[in-house]
Amino acid sequence: MQCTLNFSQEKEHVLKFLSQFAKLGEKSGYELFRCKIGESTATFYKSGKLLVQGNDCEKAKQIILKAVEKGGEAVIGVDEAGRGESFGQFVVAGVLGKASVLRELRDSKKTKNLERALALVEANAQGIAVVQFSSDELSSLHEAGKSLNEIEAKAIAEICSFFGKRGVKARVVVDGNPIRGVPKNVSFLPKGDDLNPVIGAASVVAKSCREKSGDGGKRRNWGKWGKDGTGEKAKF
Repeated sequence: MQCTLNFSQEKEHVLKFLSQFAKLGEKSGYELFRCKIGESTATFYKSGKLLVQGNDCEKAKQIILKAVEKGGEAVIGVDEAGRGESFGQFVVAGVLGKASVLRELRDSKKTKNLERALALVEANAQGIAVVQFSSDELSSLHEAGKSLNEIEAKAIAEICSFFGKRGVKARVVVDGNPIRGVPKNVSFLPKGDDLNPVIGAASVVAKSCREKSGDGGKRRNWGKWGKDGTGEKAKF
């Protein structure tokens, strides 16, 4: 049995806790610390990933979470799926939740079992909002002069509005580099889908929705989508 926890932004705190257990020798240069907890082995990687393996994996996981979690604030994590594809939907998802209950989630591209990950999000998130643009809608918006950054900014604003109308005042953290046109309470975190478990949860939701859409339509004039309006080449 095994499970993986995401502590990319709490490495020092977790390392301090793990250091009280019997140390085992690291097996690669990617490892930060390896130790024994009960009958399980906990391997902490430099990336912040903590892999727990053993017969009492679940028990060891709960020991770790109970010791290192401090509750924390609920945030709205936002991520997209389909930005780099020439076909299908462009999906932007927002998840309201606490990192403390979403530790097993990270970038959907690094998630082997998407259905299991989605079930974890649905069981532990306080709220989910999704904005979807079909391949036809996306093409029409681009033909009307909208860049992909502007389209994503519109989706982020809609997600903020969705939670705001329900009285949610949480911080909004979006994966990636800053784009213009978003509400003032929005911040950006490059590689956030791998660093922040709540953004990782949004990544899982966005990818799952895109895959389940069944939209395989080609985006019109894709080869001519040269710039995204920021003066740099768009990373579609």
